[in-house]
Amino acid sequence: MANTLRCSVVTPSSVALDAEATYVSFQAFDGQKGVMPGASPFLTRLGTGMLTVNGAKGSTTMVVDGGFAQMQGDTLTLLADSAIAAESIDGKSAVTELQQANVKAVSGAGTTPAARETAERAQALAQAKVAASRGRRN
Repeated sequence: MANTLRCSVVTPSSVALDAEATYVSFQAFDGQKGVMPGASPFLTRLGTGMLTVNGAKGSTTMVVDGGFAQMQGDTLTLLADSAIAAESIDGKSAVTELQQANVKAVSGAGTTPAARETAERAQALAQAKVAASRGRRN
């Protein structure tokens, strides 16, 4: 069994990350998922949250929002709707974004199920950005 796995994060516009990893953690639609080398094949829907990729050269953190994750062989591929590197997130802007998302969630965003889902997704994305900017898990 290999000691690493290949982790690729691909968005519609770019390859956001392609690295060797010893452990990868990400938010799936149904909760947090951790992947190590030798993991069984799977295909799951991504949620909105933080992605942490640990490797021999340190750790990389990103915020991913929607898409799919597939483990096949020794390769984990995340096809994300969006992926933002933690170091590129402005903490103050992320806090403002979270405050605005919270206001929208409580002030009538729940008039329809689709509007409620959109408001909750915006909250989750803003919370992940705040956590990533602070260098901790959400």
